[in-house]
Amino acid sequence: MQRASVMSAAELAYRFRQVLVDSKERVRHALSLGGPPKAEDPSSLTSLLRPDARQLFVPAYERSAADEGLLLSGKVAVFGQWLMVGSDAEFWHRDPLSGAVWPRRPFRQLDYRPGNSTGDVRVVWELNRLQHLFALAVLADQDPSRRGGAIAVIERQLAGWEAANPTGIGVNFISAMEEALRLVALFHTYDLVREWVSDSTRLCVGRIALSHSRHVASRLSLYSSAGNHTIAEAVGLLYAGILLRECPLAAQWRATARRLLGTEAERQIDADGGGVEQATWYLLFIVDLLGLAQALLRHSSEPPEPLLDAALERGRTFLHIMGSGPDDLPRIGDGDDGYALAAGLRISWTGGPDSPKTCSLRAAGLSVVRQGADDRLLFLHKPLGMAPNFAHGHADCLSVLFRWQGREVFTDPGTYQYGGDPEYRQHFRSTAAHNTVVIGLTDQAEQVAPFMWRHPYQSRLVVSRFETDCSWLLATHDGYKSLGSAHWRGVVYRRGHFLAIWDCVTGASQPNVAIHWNLGSPITRQDLREGYLEIGNASGPAIQLEVSGGTMSVLRGSVKPLRGWRSPSYGSVEPSDLLEIRLDHPAVQPAVTVVWLAEPRDWGQVWPLVDEFRRYVPAS
Repeated sequence: MQRASVMSAAELAYRFRQVLVDSKERVRHALSLGGPPKAEDPSSLTSLLRPDARQLFVPAYERSAADEGLLLSGKVAVFGQWLMVGSDAEFWHRDPLSGAVWPRRPFRQLDYRPGNSTGDVRVVWELNRLQHLFALAVLADQDPSRRGGAIAVIERQLAGWEAANPTGIGVNFISAMEEALRLVALFHTYDLVREWVSDSTRLCVGRIALSHSRHVASRLSLYSSAGNHTIAEAVGLLYAGILLRECPLAAQWRATARRLLGTEAERQIDADGGGVEQATWYLLFIVDLLGLAQALLRHSSEPPEPLLDAALERGRTFLHIMGSGPDDLPRIGDGDDGYALAAGLRISWTGGPDSPKTCSLRAAGLSVVRQGADDRLLFLHKPLGMAPNFAHGHADCLSVLFRWQGREVFTDPGTYQYGGDPEYRQHFRSTAAHNTVVIGLTDQAEQVAPFMWRHPYQSRLVVSRFETDCSWLLATHDGYKSLGSAHWRGVVYRRGHFLAIWDCVTGASQPNVAIHWNLGSPITRQDLREGYLEIGNASGPAIQLEVSGGTMSVLRGSVKPLRGWRSPSYGSVEPSDLLEIRLDHPAVQPAVTVVWLAEPRDWGQVWPLVDEFRRYVPAS
């Protein structure tokens, strides 16, 4: 009902047509009429299949010697776990982490939404993107001494995958985006090794390419579902339209892809280069995809897409402001550790020295104070996410993330997973899981489903001032207006001296107001009664935290309620230290959290700076 309530008449008609097609297919399979569709004959795809002429560019890619040895042995990595690729058909339908096997039935009959009886579908999809084959193809292309072994693994696994996945049967045909990503990986893999593979492998590539392209074109994510899925699908169609030129639908695929890539790039990358889904990992994902599309158009002497080119430039600039590379990108919002082509892809980071980045990005809703890779302050005054469902956004408005001298002080808790236990999905999206103020034990917006929010908050950056050695930021949001309250947060950062965060709650008095801080380094000393603790590690002196105006406690791995957890990568979760500061009278006595970066701890420097924020806040 929530989804239907945000759909236009055109979208409802589009959805209804899809339901009719799905219903027709269910009836056909229920009556056992014909079985799976017969695979198309790819022999007409001469430009793709001929062995003597490469059709694609080679994207910037960083090889991993350690991974290459494992790949050559027949293993594949899924979210950090290396598995031996099995010869049985069930391997490609088995969840690599839980061992659960997805039924090999027509994909329209499978329940894959969060809460299903099998597991988190995102995990098995990661395995079936076949992106590890691209890494093997790069190895075969660049290392003749190991070429034979790499080609043998590629051919064996590709044949096994096709045999285990008849068109339309099983979990790997549910998502058009997954098929599109598989297409991109398959095309780049084949193009690098085309002169060394067998004719049977050529025909296998052709059959998969034709079936996937038709399926992607018929099941595009449009209207209220348009997001990173749409861009991935459009990129897959663009590859198909350019590389499968002998197919009668190729021109239509190219036209559809170009139209979607222009409009969606313009819509999904804002004026500052941030992603409107408010999820930095997905921004990297779509920027890399758009970079592949741009390179493909140029390599194929196709006309450029100006909206795509402009959005791509904005997105890359934003990513360079945030971090020095993909592994340095701060996690904000959902992140599923997925890649446009492979983990080593570096198409959005192609060189250039790191440089200081200090600015407020009002469209993106984020302020950054950064000096190289080791010193980074982020203040989030962002929207919840992309309307109308705000799918990948987290309720983390006014959160602060802080790294100093390479040590994480305040971190984001991560995502964990999309399926599995719904309580954990709710927690990692919640306000209580993030470095901000929680009022009345509720979120800043209402969670209505694992990928939906309702009643989004509005945020506003009030003060943004940067000087040589000091930065002032103040913002507010109305996520608690139903409780009659508003949260105001001021940030003062004197690099090398201290970071001070001032929190004020105006409006109705609330019995439950707390500040949460996810600590990125271990606690080495604490005196919670005195409002003091230290965090540190072996790389340098301890960092001292001190609080005025609240009562401190530390939670770690609490189950009821869920508190003190972090997800370092998709699908993994571990206990971590959460500093909770309970506020008794936040409107009368705002709380101040100070991170001391050098001695002495002089509150006399802090109070005059944070007191400036009071004049912007209306009297309760």
